[in-house]
Amino acid sequence: MNTDTLEELCSTLERQAAIFEICGETIDVDLHLKASAGLREALAEIQRLRSDAAMLPEVLAEMQRLRSDADLHLKTSDALRDALAEIERLRCNADLHLKTSDALRDALAEIERLRSDADALSLANAETERLRPEADAELHRGKVDHGMSNPATTFWAIDWFLKLLDPYNKKNKPK
Repeated sequence: MNTDTLEELCSTLERQAAIFEICGETIDVDLHLKASAGLREALAEIQRLRSDAAMLPEVLAEMQRLRSDADLHLKTSDALRDALAEIERLRCNADLHLKTSDALRDALAEIERLRSDADALSLANAETERLRPEADAELHRGKVDHGMSNPATTFWAIDWFLKLLDPYNKKNKPK
């Protein structure tokens, strides 16, 4: 909008008010002065709005930057929320893995204990087998010396000893 034209109009109204004052027409004078004052206020407002409008591109650019920052913050917030959920899921999995690890450690200890027992049992069986011929010979001598004629009673001591060494024998387990 061309403000120079409005400036000229204000000046013209003021000159006409001066002419009407000389002529003695007070109503026209007031009317022209009020119109001139209103136009001057309008010009001042236009000037203020123009200076505000000059800042408008900067304000729009700042608004765009803030909107972009807000979008970035929202995306970051969503990513952090997802990361927190993943951390909680991993924490639950870690607890489960720790419990499983403890159970596996206990199972390995039990396996090692059983392996040790099996090795000891194997050694005891080997020793029993090594001693069996001597025991048979000794029992045979004892039978001959004591007159034992029942072969079932001959090996009862060896069978009892073998059952004692084999705690996993099903016949010895309580029901």
